[in-house]
Amino acid sequence: MKNISPSPVKFRFLFFYSFMLVLFFSFSHAQANDNEPTAKQIVLELISAMEVNDPQRIEAVFADNSSQTYERWYAREKKGEKFRSWLKSDIIDVHGRVLNPKLQVDGNQVIVTGTYINNDDYKSAADFLFIVKNGKIVNWTMRYD
Repeated sequence: MKNISPSPVKFRFLFFYSFMLVLFFSFSHAQANDNEPTAKQIVLELISAMEVNDPQRIEAVFADNSSQTYERWYAREKKGEKFRSWLKSDIIDVHGRVLNPKLQVDGNQVIVTGTYINNDDYKSAADFLFIVKNGKIVNWTMRYD
């Protein structure tokens, strides 16, 4: 009966080739994750864009399926076009911004506190919870005491 096991040279080549593939894909995956901005960086970009009222930068930090909620039980979540409409009317059109923002970061969740103001003479304590996934904000929740 003929021995059909691979030769030691073929075995070493296959082992080396497999090892190199694992290294390559591990390095590529690590590089991709290293290039993705952190949740804190994304929220800081939003705060900066709000400060100068740059609509393109503001809109760019949000995922296509972003939502906005108020922490009140009776408030409805805004998604899709309703979210985009809210962002335009309640943030961009009135130049909404946060004074003296302070950030607390826990993984993909960022809490921003400070004072929210806009050009309609509205001023209130800010307590915002942002959830970031894949480099974009997917939810903005207005929290209250």
